[in-house]
Amino acid sequence: MPTSSESRAVADMPEFRSTADQASADDSSADLPTTVAPAGTTTGIWVPGPRPDAAAGSVSGAAGYSANSPVREAASAAFDLLGGHLPPVPLSAHPSADRWGADAIGRAVGLLTELHVDRASFGWRLTSAGGRDERLESSALSEAFDAIAEYGEGYTGQVQVSLPGPWTLVTALSLSSGAGVLGDFGARRDVVQAYAFGIAEFAAKLSGLGLQPVIRLVESRLRPVLTGTWPTVSGWGTLPAVSETQVYAALQSTLSHLPPVLLSLPDAEPVHLQGKEITAAEVVRNSGATAVSVPLASLKARGWEQMAMIAEAGVGPWLHLPQHAGSRPKEVKHWLKRIEEPWRRIGMGASTLRDFGVLAGEELPMTYPPLLTSVGAPVGSGDTGESNAPAGSDAGSKAPVDTAGPNAKNLSLGTMMIAAGLRRAFEEIE
Repeated sequence: MPTSSESRAVADMPEFRSTADQASADDSSADLPTTVAPAGTTTGIWVPGPRPDAAAGSVSGAAGYSANSPVREAASAAFDLLGGHLPPVPLSAHPSADRWGADAIGRAVGLLTELHVDRASFGWRLTSAGGRDERLESSALSEAFDAIAEYGEGYTGQVQVSLPGPWTLVTALSLSSGAGVLGDFGARRDVVQAYAFGIAEFAAKLSGLGLQPVIRLVESRLRPVLTGTWPTVSGWGTLPAVSETQVYAALQSTLSHLPPVLLSLPDAEPVHLQGKEITAAEVVRNSGATAVSVPLASLKARGWEQMAMIAEAGVGPWLHLPQHAGSRPKEVKHWLKRIEEPWRRIGMGASTLRDFGVLAGEELPMTYPPLLTSVGAPVGSGDTGESNAPAGSDAGSKAPVDTAGPNAKNLSLGTMMIAAGLRRAFEEIE
């Protein structure tokens, strides 16, 4: 496993392969869909609800976990509620101390081909041989696949797989020495390529079931990667910036292997780099994504203008509702008004909202440990959906919601209901 940038052979090689040497990948994806149809879906996170006989007043839910597999429960709900939209492949949350965890990075490393990983005290790291942690992640992926195969039998539409983007994954991994993969030329190249092949293989398995996979890649860390502000493991320093050319090459190389990609960004704000302004529309255009989503709470006037430019360029626009929207799944009119007013304000017709997709649910946790911020937190103060997190941070829109109590299952179902309901409202606009 060549992962050292100190190797002369690695240093002399291009960081990412060109599309010319990926003919086999093109052949394998020839029958896959090429666009992401506007639909309603969720981030795929499923927090299992308590059994009907759970202890009254329980806040941990420990006495009320469902005896059924949470992954199977999630897959069943996805096809029941979102069968006419975009059912997500489930990423089930599991209890961790007093909160729940959904290890998106773990699922991503489980897809790496010919690379091995294990979990250390500071997160995931590359190793020379596989171990228990790697086997557990492979097992989790197999369980999700089996659940989709069972409950999606006979379904031939698109299904959505939510995963960290290649640069988000690179920032989350370390070498066996503890140094960040982001700072190692050869390591980050190997990770990006192994990840692209792994996702493509998983998508091919879904296609083998008669499904049409859509890959949602969450790139929440492009800003620190480009500006050289991503911290080292110790936190005392930062890793060097990666050039725009290399960032775009990695995205293009990854997406060239995959079915249609929905690229999820933390906001639509520009990145200022050495006196140059890189707009969200430019990032999307250079990535090759066929659709892009941003959190609704992050959009200001200029952000809405960027979404209009993206839509007019033929890229599918998606809006990510605040995570607490699922707690009130019947308030479709509230969210429709909140979206329609700023959209009209920049001169766009309401009817063009028919081209928008809807994403609901808490964003994939990329931190370590991968705990959900909404679980076990006090109930938020209203439904404004505003976020105090800085633009470009992993926090995104984090209006706290108590999902650890008796209504935990209702929130998971509610996120599916609000996504489907708002998407239907878009379709009915005249």
